Amino acid sequence: MMPKIPEPENPDSYLIADVGRMTTTVVLLDVVGASYRLIARATAPTTAVPPWSDVTIGVTQAIRQITRTTGRQLMNERGYLIQPAQQNGAGIDHFGLVTSAGLPLRTLLAGLYEDVSLISARKALGAIYYEEVETLSLADTRDEAEQVTAVIEAKPDVTFITGGTDGGAEARLMQLMDVINLGLQVSHTAQRPQVIYAGNINLREPARQLFSNKANVHVANNVRPTLDSEQLNDAARIVTGLYDELKIQTLPGIQELLDWSSFPVQATARAFAHISQYFAALQNQRILGVDLGGSSVSFILANPAGEQVSVQSDLGMGQPIQNLLDKVTPETISQWVPVEVSATDTADFILNKSIHPQTIPMTELELHLEQAAAREVLRCALTKTAENWGWDFNGPQPALPAFGLLLARGSLLADSPRPGQALLVLLDALQPTGTFSVAVDQYGVLPALGLLASHAPEAAVQVLEAGVLSDLGWVIAPSGKGQLGKTAVKVSIETTGMEGEVEFGKIEIFPIPPGQLVEVTVQPTGKLDIGFGPGQGRQKMKIHGGIVGGLVIDARGRPLTLPSDEEERRALMRKWLWDMGG
Repeated sequence: MMPKIPEPENPDSYLIADVGRMTTTVVLLDVVGASYRLIARATAPTTAVPPWSDVTIGVTQAIRQITRTTGRQLMNERGYLIQPAQQNGAGIDHFGLVTSAGLPLRTLLAGLYEDVSLISARKALGAIYYEEVETLSLADTRDEAEQVTAVIEAKPDVTFITGGTDGGAEARLMQLMDVINLGLQVSHTAQRPQVIYAGNINLREPARQLFSNKANVHVANNVRPTLDSEQLNDAARIVTGLYDELKIQTLPGIQELLDWSSFPVQATARAFAHISQYFAALQNQRILGVDLGGSSVSFILANPAGEQVSVQSDLGMGQPIQNLLDKVTPETISQWVPVEVSATDTADFILNKSIHPQTIPMTELELHLEQAAAREVLRCALTKTAENWGWDFNGPQPALPAFGLLLARGSLLADSPRPGQALLVLLDALQPTGTFSVAVDQYGVLPALGLLASHAPEAAVQVLEAGVLSDLGWVIAPSGKGQLGKTAVKVSIETTGMEGEVEFGKIEIFPIPPGQLVEVTVQPTGKLDIGFGPGQGRQKMKIHGGIVGGLVIDARGRPLTLPSDEEERRALMRKWLWDMGG
């Protein structure tokens, strides 16, 4: 439960815009009665590209939709935002902006070892939208001339150099920097190159002297000062500042929005991470955040002390979806489709979706294909995140750490025809284990609330308490080995008197009305683990029903094993959909 926040005195109103690559969402938050509420929400196509080339146009279109819906005048006849709010109810007190509309920061990474310094560098970059356009390391087998050519052709916005422990060897890192310098010296770019040095402290000054004639040099603390320690905050701060300067501040037409803003603009992923960490602190538990966006996929792992952020800008459900075909085969995607579909049709669907990212499924087959693609987009992005964060793997599938709440957002999940379909996409793609609840950002407000939480925490908490999230319910997913057809979990819902058993290999829902609080006793068999230790159950656990319809017991095993026979596999997909109400 959220803590009770006192009734606001002299409350301000807030209008917050989330400008994405494809869609702009604007939300109006104000006090109703004694607490803050989501008053209205509107969306419009983002207008960052020709023929508009002005992001303000999309924002004002959404604001005018809110005016038509609520009757509240927010802009004057000249098209300017009315600030502050007037006695007659017109206008708002504060405007805020989060965005993911900027192109990814083209980044050249250079370091000594892939599994040491380069991994740490990627973690420091994790909070922004970036594209790794080139990588140089000791594992690179190209000769010096080929490496210089690679630097020239990469045309990076930022060159991020790390490597070497503090006080360690210097010669090899210096050789890498010489190669990079040669490439930058002969490169012809519209903007002065940016170089971040976050390696061996002894090479700070040599790095500054080497690059200063051609580039702006930013020196950060060594991201890997020793082999077993990291210090990422300083480099992450510099990276965030450069992303803001090079990609956000240069969005066409953004200056007017910045002039309206009461707060510094935030990247959408950073705002989502902030509200996830806020949730973790309020509920005193670990939270996994998932943002399946059109132009990127973000993962947040938050606890009361802080959060980790991973943004994969080469994957998404919009234009980047074509990159999925570079990572998996069409057959891998179509294995999740419950009806027969050819590899050619699957690939064609992916490519058409990339060309026309704002289209929505018009047939049941297109819906199945889109949800199948979403599973693989999430799985591939999670795999890369797990590699960067050093998670264990259960076969080919990352082994997620335990968490208490899965917080998911993205139009595919929020707009699924049935909530069971959205939940099944998440369970199939992420394959989490343990006992946890699931909520979906139904109205796309979490980044806005993440921005607001830094400046008006009482407003953010009250809006969340008012029910802006779609509560899907609770899931218990045992880990460990079981035998198909044998009992995996015994369930007793004491409040309703319902009892039952779930066989290993199945997924079932035990009905609980949405919002009803019940006491559940759960006992796994053998050495199966539902988050409390092998074979350990939980007595009278208090949970509530969600819109999926009850408590979901996912006893299908981890990792999921699909039949090799195509018809058997399609039949299994249909059964899982049926069992989840999809």
